Amino acid sequence: MVILIRCNDILSDPRAMKYVKYLQENDIKHLLIGWDRDGKNTYIPHSVMWRQQAGFNVGGLKAVLYRIGWMWFVYKQLCKLKPHNDVLHGCDLDAAFPAACYNSLHGKRNKVIFDIFDWFSATLYDSKKYVLSAFKFMEKYSVKKSDRIIICEPERIEQIPFEVSENKLSVLPNIPYFNDDSFLTVDLNKKIDNKLLTFSYVGGFSPDRCLFEIVSIAEKGLINLSIAGFGNSELESRLKEDTEKYPNIRYYGKVKYEDGLNISYNSDVMYAMYSVTNPNHVYAAPNKYYEAMFLGKPLFTTKGTIVEKKVLDRQIGYVSGETEDEITSVINSITREDMQKKGVLSKECWLSTYKDFTHNFLKQEYLKF
Repeated sequence: MVILIRCNDILSDPRAMKYVKYLQENDIKHLLIGWDRDGKNTYIPHSVMWRQQAGFNVGGLKAVLYRIGWMWFVYKQLCKLKPHNDVLHGCDLDAAFPAACYNSLHGKRNKVIFDIFDWFSATLYDSKKYVLSAFKFMEKYSVKKSDRIIICEPERIEQIPFEVSENKLSVLPNIPYFNDDSFLTVDLNKKIDNKLLTFSYVGGFSPDRCLFEIVSIAEKGLINLSIAGFGNSELESRLKEDTEKYPNIRYYGKVKYEDGLNISYNSDVMYAMYSVTNPNHVYAAPNKYYEAMFLGKPLFTTKGTIVEKKVLDRQIGYVSGETEDEITSVINSITREDMQKKGVLSKECWLSTYKDFTHNFLKQEYLKF
């Protein structure tokens, strides 16, 4: 059995859902342990959910206490399940650490996967020293006690400050896992009837993703904006008002993954800015980079990141600094002809390089213990 652990509702997490879809399609016995943060009583077959409501905007000591509570919940669930000769797949540190602890304290009877979505201590660059030290210890322990480490880009190994054996390291980029694209449809209800370019963003409303900047640009009537997501109450409230006030702005709230892809499919440019003040963003390997290729759309992203180099080398998008003025300047330079050309190149890149990558990895690498 595979026990997959992730600190969210799993359904809204594209990377986690790739594994779930693979397990379901291949009738592999599995259990999902997740966290229903917003209290919507999310249910997925073969799942156990922690129902502690916490939202996504909690910071400081409260966030640390919630995280500890979540890890204790995971550990207790594993104690109840008593897995034996199973796979404990921890998605990120707060899932891998309790899994590694359980396995070490119960005879090492299972295989542990530490799937590093983001290097956790890199998100704590402005935290207290003792908090940072604690999480660094947890990272080192989890890497040492895991049988497989999965990272999302080869460059991410540079973030791990200690040696990792090559024979237990795998790379799975954030590439969509689909058998076909038949679920994508041109939806006139999602089209905004004017001559402006339509930018789309679907994802978490993190304060370091330059979302207030793109919303402000849309409010000035320079672009159309189709946006979906959650996580920042101030931005959510603003977008709800903007949808009523501005005909060129549409806010869809929290949507399912495939619905989000359809929103992007009906746009012209996918927006994926990541502030480089967060060290993880320098090494960001966002789903949106690969989703843009899958959808045949150019990507709009940040200077000073790994994604910048990939976008420019393949001529499949645009890069900008993080200020509103810099973003506006790049937007004003985009022609519809160039945008369409980059979209074609983006789709060609998907078909030639990435179309079967995830399927082959899951089939050949994921459970090769």
